[in-house]
Amino acid sequence: MNRLLIVDDEPIIVDGIYRLLQEEEELQLDLHRAYGGDEALEKLNAIRFDIVLSDIWMPGMTGLELQEHINERWPACKIIFLTGHPDFNYAQTAIRNQCMDYILKTESDETLLRSVRKAIELLQTERMNAGFLDKASEQFQLAVPALQREILQGFCEGTQPLKSLKPELLKSLSIPLTLDGKVMLVMGRVDRWPIQMTKAADKAHMMFAIHNIAKEYLSSCALQSVDVEHNRFFWLIQPKVLLEWGSTHAAAPEDEWSRTIRFVHGTLEMIQSTSLELLKIPLSLAAAKEGVEWREIPARYQKLRAGLSRGLGIGQETILIEGQQSGDFSVDESEIQKQTIRQLIRKWSGNDYVSEEEKQEMYKLLSLLSGMMDPFYEDVGFFLEIYYAIASHLLTQLNRWSVDHAALEEVEMDRVSHYQLHATRKDAFHYLIHAALRLIEARDDEKKEYTNQVVSRLNRYVDEHLDSDLSLTTLSDLVHLNPYYMSRLYKQMTGVNLPDYITDERIKKAKELVVESHLKMHEICKKVGFESPAYFTRIFKKKTGSTPQEFREKHQPTRFK
Repeated sequence: MNRLLIVDDEPIIVDGIYRLLQEEEELQLDLHRAYGGDEALEKLNAIRFDIVLSDIWMPGMTGLELQEHINERWPACKIIFLTGHPDFNYAQTAIRNQCMDYILKTESDETLLRSVRKAIELLQTERMNAGFLDKASEQFQLAVPALQREILQGFCEGTQPLKSLKPELLKSLSIPLTLDGKVMLVMGRVDRWPIQMTKAADKAHMMFAIHNIAKEYLSSCALQSVDVEHNRFFWLIQPKVLLEWGSTHAAAPEDEWSRTIRFVHGTLEMIQSTSLELLKIPLSLAAAKEGVEWREIPARYQKLRAGLSRGLGIGQETILIEGQQSGDFSVDESEIQKQTIRQLIRKWSGNDYVSEEEKQEMYKLLSLLSGMMDPFYEDVGFFLEIYYAIASHLLTQLNRWSVDHAALEEVEMDRVSHYQLHATRKDAFHYLIHAALRLIEARDDEKKEYTNQVVSRLNRYVDEHLDSDLSLTTLSDLVHLNPYYMSRLYKQMTGVNLPDYITDERIKKAKELVVESHLKMHEICKKVGFESPAYFTRIFKKKTGSTPQEFREKHQPTRFK
């Protein structure tokens, strides 16, 4: 829907054009009026207009002066000038300032409508071709590293299933790996940042430099780097031959993998020393001893991460190869499970559950946590870590969302804050999960209630002001929402377009007045907010099958006849 402003110092012209455009329902215009340039400027300063129909010569601010303000504030707005004087100089100035059309007031209504339709078509074309796709592509490219990180880190940490990795997804995100065959994992850590390097942007730049060094030395391999935290990262590596062969080979020959593994292991020291020499950044690296199937990567990820965290000696500038150090990176399955639970907690606490899809995902995640914690209730330290991570976030969200505590009356916050109030740790954790689920439901209930209140307020206002201005802009000010968002929200909640509801209510009231009063038709027309009797008659007949007079004659009680 486009917003159109009619500007002229002669009210009869403004109102006449308003009625003409109002009858052209297929144009889907949100119509506004201004009886002079100054009033028009006030409206233009308040809201955006897509099309302006303006007289050129007006007392006070002229149409050409108004055009300058429009071009400065709303450059995409299409301006159609109306004039009673075929002055070439005016036309020349208007066109030079990017006026879309120039119409004499003596021309036909069809000429005006044709110009408005042309403006609408031009707006639609520009919105499609104004570089939006190019800009979207540019923005997507800027977002690629974050998307790569979200997908691959989520997979490695167990919060994204393997099935979420699809060949077309890897291709769209420029990830130079194939899901056909094995993959090798290397974990890395910046042991110490230079003292002067305190800004996050500088550290991110250095991380990028570290990855470039790795890609340079491992140029014979396909490598994808992912930053995990401010000082940690990992690389996923495959022989390039896998990509060159494509999907016709399930795996590279074992001798090719053996060469790749030896090459990567032998090159880690060079990557480490170059980083220290050129960037003054010491690194520690931990590499898998072999390539593994993709489904094995999450478990291998946790083992390498734990091995790197444990370290050897002074714990800095180490290079660890799985299977070559004491302890063999041994991490039992329970430790891997703990890491997965921690990752799930981080994912839950970083989500606001705005969409229905996100909400359902959180339901599944919290239910999954209930089962995953079963082996760890006797591990007091880990239980307390997870319990209070959830409880703390829960209380933060409760305060941040300002959820009505009455909506959570079945949840006792003392029993959330103090696990000792429950018979067992398992009971305490299940109660905590129940509270988290109820919070999500309560927030959703409040959101729905607020939305219903908005719809009810709109309906009530429409019913009480049928004879007034009921434009989308007026109604949006009432509920403090953007007009277009308000319109979509109303349609989503009721299944009816808001303008259609307004028209239906006006016709409903008009039918009552036609049958139950002695008012003349032009008086009824005014009472129900129609701009002209002709337009009122046309819409009335469209909705009822009869003109207002025919409807009165058919339905009015005998005493009124």
